[in-house]
Amino acid sequence: MIRAALMSLVLGGTANAAPEDEIQPVGIVAALTQEVVEIRSNFTGADFLVYGAVTGLEEGDDIVVVVRGPQEDLRVMRKIRTLGIWINRAPITFEDIYGYYAVASTRSLSQFATFSSLRREAIGMEHLRLSAPAHEREETRFGVGGVVVTELGGEIVDYRRAVVRNRARDGLYVESPGGVEILDGGLFRADVRLPPVTPVGEYALDIYLFRDGVPIASRRTTLEVRKAGLEQALYDFAHDHAPLYGMIAVIIALLAGWSAAEIFRRR
Repeated sequence: MIRAALMSLVLGGTANAAPEDEIQPVGIVAALTQEVVEIRSNFTGADFLVYGAVTGLEEGDDIVVVVRGPQEDLRVMRKIRTLGIWINRAPITFEDIYGYYAVASTRSLSQFATFSSLRREAIGMEHLRLSAPAHEREETRFGVGGVVVTELGGEIVDYRRAVVRNRARDGLYVESPGGVEILDGGLFRADVRLPPVTPVGEYALDIYLFRDGVPIASRRTTLEVRKAGLEQALYDFAHDHAPLYGMIAVIIALLAGWSAAEIFRRR
């Protein structure tokens, strides 16, 4: 079924193809097995397939698929020993980082792509753009009981590594060398896995064709991850009527506590 879909993409994209003795322009067509992922109460993750075809593919070319999730600000702190107590200090806020980021490629990125091209396109964990305001990267000082303690806010590299490490542990940041398979006739496919903690929002999927170390063609498609059913209704209510939602949550918590106390008292 997938191979038939791939062939339809090729035929659709080459209906007006040039004769064999002419050089065909390089191009990419791509699609997803599903364009919308719905999150319900029993959501345990989702798998979908990115597939397509490349015209003008040559031997030695490589394909990279990059999935970038919705962006958000993230506040990160580190534990610092202060007067014998470990305290979360030295906060840094990273701006507009991806809630989900996955890279699949025909082989290891370092084997076919130049450092500058990967950095320019932000492809690979080492080239993720995790930026923080300049004033937060500077070293700060604060006093505790007359003792001046220095916070190493300038060690932003450690913070970056911690963000990537923690998100990779949750399956939100993934790098898969060999995750793209090139088939006959310039067809390709790549499997993508969304974990249970996948954030909602719009996802951008970029497919790159690399030749001689640089991308010579690219194609973008999108995926929507959204809540559905009761989860969507509660989500909308909480955002559209935040004060009322807060009051109801407090009332439910009070009733639950009172009910539990009554049950144990009667026993």
